[in-house]
Amino acid sequence: MKRLAALLAMLALAGCMQLARDGTEEELIRTHPERFVVITLHNTDTMPSARAGSSPRDYGAAMPYAIAPTTRAMASQLATYYRMKPVREWPIAQLSVHCIVYEMNAGESQSDLLRRLRSDARVESAQPLNSFATLSSADTAAYNDPYAGLQGSLAAMGVPQAHTWSRGKGVNIAVIDTAVDTSHADLAGSHISVSNFTGQRPRPAAHGTAVTGIIAATGGNHLGIVGIAPEADVHALAACWADTANPAQAVCDSFTLAIALARAIELKAHIVNLSLGGPSDPLLRRLVEHGLARDMIFVAALPSSGAATGFPSEIPGVVVVDAVGHEHSARNVLLAPGTDVLTLVPQNGYDFVSGSSMAAANVSGGIALLLSHRLKADEVRDVLAQTAPSGDSINLCVALAGRQASQRCLNASTASTH
Repeated sequence: MKRLAALLAMLALAGCMQLARDGTEEELIRTHPERFVVITLHNTDTMPSARAGSSPRDYGAAMPYAIAPTTRAMASQLATYYRMKPVREWPIAQLSVHCIVYEMNAGESQSDLLRRLRSDARVESAQPLNSFATLSSADTAAYNDPYAGLQGSLAAMGVPQAHTWSRGKGVNIAVIDTAVDTSHADLAGSHISVSNFTGQRPRPAAHGTAVTGIIAATGGNHLGIVGIAPEADVHALAACWADTANPAQAVCDSFTLAIALARAIELKAHIVNLSLGGPSDPLLRRLVEHGLARDMIFVAALPSSGAATGFPSEIPGVVVVDAVGHEHSARNVLLAPGTDVLTLVPQNGYDFVSGSSMAAANVSGGIALLLSHRLKADEVRDVLAQTAPSGDSINLCVALAGRQASQRCLNASTASTH
């Protein structure tokens, strides 16, 4: 009996084990995403769900994998019937689905395969494995941080005055981006946790480090710069990787972003910073809408086209941000500094960076100040919009000061310089 029990246990474990990762396969996903499709199956009859990202293709240690036996069998049937190879999979508890990335059979038409999959009653949804890119281009006396005087964005947004009321304490911000250089000396006093969903060893990259630096660089440490919300708790969720052709840029895909979004929801992040953009993506949209229904605030960078199209800026309820001075046709867009913003780069460096990505980070940090000051999530966007004359940046001091903003912000400004 003991031998039988041991054999059954081994068989059960085999069904939950991680598949060995194939470096060539991962590289193929990055270079030719058009050869893959993303499918979801109904997955309601399961064990208690594991954390986001736990799967046969998990990028951490092995752990229980919540998937119904009927769903597992159906996934295998689909692979055989459509001659596909499963390469990544995990359950999305928030949507009660199991998500699988399949590699198509050589010579298969992606559009034709998706058409057939969408008409298959066993399939909950089917879509391309989309690619996304980050939206940036590399190019004060109130603080003891030596470079604070070079941070023009601080004065433009009334940050020194706003800091007399709030520095973001108690607010959780999820930054879905590249891996962050958390060893940077100017993040030493910040509250940052890290997770990696890229499928490779995390390599600190410029974009995620720059975005996180704008939000969370330690203030008052006699070093470098000061972040907009230096007392906020930041969850750095690495879902993107540096573009080999241009290290200042980064790319992501539907799978890695979905895992990161699910993790942000599990963490109950108050704010999710998405300084990236790409095509419309039904799966990612469903996850964002799931978070919006739970009063999470999603901040998106406006695409360089100036139109709020594609993921995530097209989703109603998402706070869309552009850099002051950029031309755009989108409506209801918040403006913040996004040109030559001084921030952190890996290996204890600093640089001036531009793009709507940086403007979005400024707004995410600003929203943290408002939430920490007890404003409600559904009030934040309107309050910020009211502080900005047409074509000008939001002002955090005005947003926090209320009706007597001009006098109170002037007083705060005077006090902060002494």
